[in-house]
This record gives sequence, C-alpha cells and structure tokens, in this order.
Amino acid sequence: MEEEERMEKIIARLEKRFPLKLEARSRDPFSLLIATILSQNTNDRNSHRAFERLKENFPITPEALASLQPERLKPAIEVAGLSNIRSRRIVEVSKAVVEKFGGDLKAILSLPLEEARSRLMSIDGVGPKTADVVMLFAGNRRVMPVDTNIFRVVDQVGFAKGRNYERTRLALERLIPPEKLHRMHLLLIRLGREICKPRRPLCPICPINDLCDYGSGRLGKDGCLEKRGDESLRGIPRGRREEAIWLSRQDG
Repeated sequence: MEEEERMEKIIARLEKRFPLKLEARSRDPFSLLIATILSQNTNDRNSHRAFERLKENFPITPEALASLQPERLKPAIEVAGLSNIRSRRIVEVSKAVVEKFGGDLKAILSLPLEEARSRLMSIDGVGPKTADVVMLFAGNRRVMPVDTNIFRVVDQVGFAKGRNYERTRLALERLIPPEKLHRMHLLLIRLGREICKPRRPLCPICPINDLCDYGSGRLGKDGCLEKRGDESLRGIPRGRREEAIWLSRQDG
C-alpha cells in the first residue's frame, strides 16, 4: 500500500474514533507563545494552571512581562515546575518581542510561511515546535507541530523513524492534506496519549493497528491481534479483552 493511501485510511479512522470540534477563532499569538513555554516538559493540567495563575497576576502582554524581574513571575508559574528557567525565559522572550517586533507578533504570521517561521525562531528560546504551534493555532498556517506523542506514533506507524523534528514534520506535511493538518495534529496527540502509549501500547484497541508497522507486526494469522500471548493485552482490564480483540477487527 502506498504511503498516501495508508495515510488517507489513517485519517478516516482517527476521525471516526476521536470526533472533535475545532475552535473557529485563532488564539492571540503572544499569549499562545507564553502558554507553550509553560507547557514544555510538564502535563497539560499543570501548564494550564500556571498560565491561569500568571494571567490572574499580570497582563499577558509583551510590554508588561518584559518589565518584570523573573523572581516576580516564579510564584505564579511554580505549579508547572522549572520556575527558575521558565520565569527567565518568559521575561527574555517578552523583551525580544518588544525589541524586535514592536510587541506585535500578528504581523509576522502574515508573512510567507518559511519567513514567518524563521522570524519566530530568531527569538532566543523559541524553537521549531514552539514556532509551529504559534503559526498553526494563532495564524491558521498549514504546519504540523511535532510533540513527543506524535514522534512516537509516527515512528511506530513507520512514516518517519527516530526523533528528527524536521524529518517527521516534513513527512507529515507531505502526506496530510493541508486542510487536515490542524485536526490531525490533535488526533495524533490523542492517539499517543490514550492508545499508543510509550511503555505499553494498547495495540488491540488501536483503530490503525493493521496500518502500522509496529502493530501489524503483532497481528495473528487471521489478521487480528492474538488473544493470548500478546503483551499489550496486559494493559487492558480482563473484562474488556474480548471487546479489545473484536475492535481490532473493525474499521477495515
């Protein structure tokens, strides 16, 4: 099966398994930039709490945050962890946005894609993933940010091996229709969190196990995952194992 055909089937199955409604409005790019810094190396719950506490205590504008000492930010964002590093980075990024772009990131998002990406990454502390997140969710640009979950899923499926950001991003942007990039970013993350887990992937209930290099390698002779002897079944309660095996035969 060609990669394009395989991706087409994967998109259809993930949309069926994980229905979601996309936000119609774009987010403020600077607020999103700060939220992304807070989300690095922590979970969504803690990063959200840190952002809300930061917003309660300070205006989320480049000018306001650039004028602060990092020590003033630390109590608000402590719940996200690494508050010494994050507080300094937030202040430095805010200063850079003021000095380089007059405090306005919106104009950057209207530039040609690679130029916008390059300008965002010229801010010290903003890497490719952060730049892509801002462009996708604040600028509605056709890019695919790659996080830990997406790296894992794409590696297991076989579209791009290893953790090379550009290789994985470009492989996905080549295979996924541009209008589907936003949705697929969220769907791949959800698949990685709920099913394609790092230590014990739940292959029997994965909707794309037969389209995945790793999952299809564990299929039995009849084309579905073996009921016995499959380690991934250990991650599923006994009462749901029959259902899991049945689900592995669906969505053909």
